[in-house]
Parts: sequence; C-alpha cells; structure tokens
Amino acid sequence: MADTIKYLKKLEPYVSPHKVDVIDKVLSNRTRKITVVLEDIYHAQNASAVLRTCECMGLQDVYVAENKNTFEVNPRVVQGSSKWITLHKFSKSELDNPIFSCIEGLRSAGYHICATSPSADAIDIAELQLSEKMAFVFGTELTGISDEVAGASDEFVRLPMYGFTDSYNLSVSVALVLQEIVKKYKTIFHDWQLSKKEQEALRLEWYRKIVRRSDLILELED
Repeated sequence: MADTIKYLKKLEPYVSPHKVDVIDKVLSNRTRKITVVLEDIYHAQNASAVLRTCECMGLQDVYVAENKNTFEVNPRVVQGSSKWITLHKFSKSELDNPIFSCIEGLRSAGYHICATSPSADAIDIAELQLSEKMAFVFGTELTGISDEVAGASDEFVRLPMYGFTDSYNLSVSVALVLQEIVKKYKTIFHDWQLSKKEQEALRLEWYRKIVRRSDLILELED
C-alpha cells in the first residue's frame, strides 16, 4: 500500500484535475461483489458489447471461459471500456475444463453461482434472493449454458419474455440482468464498494494507462 501511494503521488501531477475527479467518481461506484461469467462466446461483437455493459454498470471483473471458441474483442464496439475492467480468461490451452475451473474458483471465493437459463426450474430474475457475492453465468449464443455449468450452478434465473421469440441477444440479456441486480444489490448491502486498498491499486493501474511514459516517471528518484 505504501508503494502504491508513493507511485500515485508521482503520477498524479500528470493527470488533469478533471480526469482525477472522473476517476474518483468511477471508483466510488465500482464493485467486485457482482460479476459476469461468459462461456464460450464466439461473436466478437456480442463479447465486446457485454464488456461495455459491465463497465458501464460498475463491475470491475468479467470472467471468460474459452473451450471451443476464442474470446475476441471488437475495438469499435467496446469503445475503450475493456481497458478499465479486469478480464480473467480461462483457456482450453491451459486447463482441461476452463468453465469448471472458473466456476470453482469463484465458488471458493464465496460467490453464489447463478446460470441464466430458460429451463422450467429457473426463477424470474426479479424474484432472485441476493447473496453477498453473485456471479452470473451466460452461455454461448446458440445453445446457452453447457451441461458443466448446469451441474455446477447454485441456481438458475430467467428473464421475462412476452413475444414469440424465445431468447434475447446475449448483450441485452447481460444488460437486463445487471439493471435488475445492481440497483437492488446496492439497496440491500452497504459494503458493495471496493476497499480503500482496492481503489488505490486500481487508481494506480488507471493512472499508468493515462500518463504517457509512466514507467519512466515511476523510475525517477525522489
């Protein structure tokens, strides 16, 4: 923490007061208590739209499990949002079962695992009882969640639909879930924000992305 504060003091003179204010505001609305897991997404446009939505809604972490498909970002869609979040990737090239490793890691960290599914035993998103830490899993665009996710999830949730079509676009689904959950979560839990240590670590990470040649500045002797 001491080194973080030291580095922040070195970089802050190079950050405009306006940007400092914006970062303060964003940090005050960031959370790690709610997160999104994407399983085997293959449309770069959908993946990028999800990242943009998560960043806008104040989520810091997004988890991606790659099995058959490689997760790709479309810069035109993401609009720079991916640089402000923490993207955790679980790849088939490194793990036998990426989605299982992802879910079990989240579970061990205390997350309640909710899979989005149109199945009969899924409950309406508005009726979901919130836990202190929530992870929402979204499956691949065509077939939805895998059997591994279905077997490893604590609960299934669905979004209400009133038309002939039986599913929403992936990015729309994520937006609807987060719109319902984030607002409700903040009214129930009072410790949803990042800790002071987490905020300062992120502030330093963001300053380093904003300030040109930040590494050279940090190397300068006091």
